[in-house]
Amino acid sequence: MKNAIELQEVHKSFGTTKIIHDVSLAIRDGERHAIIGPNGAGKSTLFNLISGRYEVSAGRILLHGADITNLRPFEINRQGLSRSFQVTNIFHNMTVYENIRCGVLWSAGYRYSFWQRVGALKEVKQRAEEVMERIGLAKRRNLSAGTLTYAEQRALEIGVTIAGGANVILLDEPTSGMSRTETAHTVELVRTITEGKTLVMVEHDMGVVFGLADRISVLVYGEVLATGTPEEIRGNPAVQEAYLGALHKEANHA
Repeated sequence: MKNAIELQEVHKSFGTTKIIHDVSLAIRDGERHAIIGPNGAGKSTLFNLISGRYEVSAGRILLHGADITNLRPFEINRQGLSRSFQVTNIFHNMTVYENIRCGVLWSAGYRYSFWQRVGALKEVKQRAEEVMERIGLAKRRNLSAGTLTYAEQRALEIGVTIAGGANVILLDEPTSGMSRTETAHTVELVRTITEGKTLVMVEHDMGVVFGLADRISVLVYGEVLATGTPEEIRGNPAVQEAYLGALHKEANHA
């Protein structure tokens, strides 16, 4: 099976502080892959390296076999990778429809065509309508994004993430801060919209992880401790000792 993303001996340091240590990881094309680990393990840093927000200190990152190491985020996005953020990142003063349309425009080939009226672009409108239907916000299309509930805003951000047609989706804690009902709804949304795509997610909710992921990588102190199916990770003694032990310490200090 081909790899959608491949990390080869990736390192990341901030000054003398090493955050990511010699990470090699292959994420298969079309799989749902979760990256888990205790707070401070380097999960968000790894996401930022893959998506181009941070520069790699050493090593290489490949996207569908092409070297994307230290490309800028928009260059990586043009090659078919899109991501969401842990903190909701939408245009609060724009409508739901306008937010989705922003995500569609670049992939539709209009780039910086200032002489064209956005409202007259039928294919853009059609794609935006399709995305709103898929994320369950079609009836709220004319509302300002800032007036949506938290769960709806997260759904909207996911909608913007997929609007451009990327085939590799990175979701950073998509269910963070949600109730059980909201989480269950978001899990089904993510399952539906990533069908046939490659999904990489960082997530703390183990119910979400084990319910969605085909494979899981455990990151501890900037290193990949283990990668495997949910069943393999559940039964891995090293994971139980290092990761679950760290979670127990976090809970005791909460």
